[in-house]
Amino acid sequence: MAANDWDWNPEKQKSIVVQQVDAIAIYTNVRGEIVIRQQGFAGQEDAIVAFPRAYAETIIAALTAEAGKA
Repeated sequence: MAANDWDWNPEKQKSIVVQQVDAIAIYTNVRGEIVIRQQGFAGQEDAIVAFPRAYAETIIAALTAEAGKA
């Protein structure tokens, strides 16, 4: 396949092993909450989730459980 014939459509390209993911940042805001922020796609607003630090372990456990599902 020539370089200019490449098609990133995953339905056409079985060789794509990682789909595009918008940037994700994790930081603490001025209120001491943990923030998970994902960059908006094509100029859209960022998606933001903020939660009290006390819930971090519960959220991590839920993420770990979800990641372990097949």
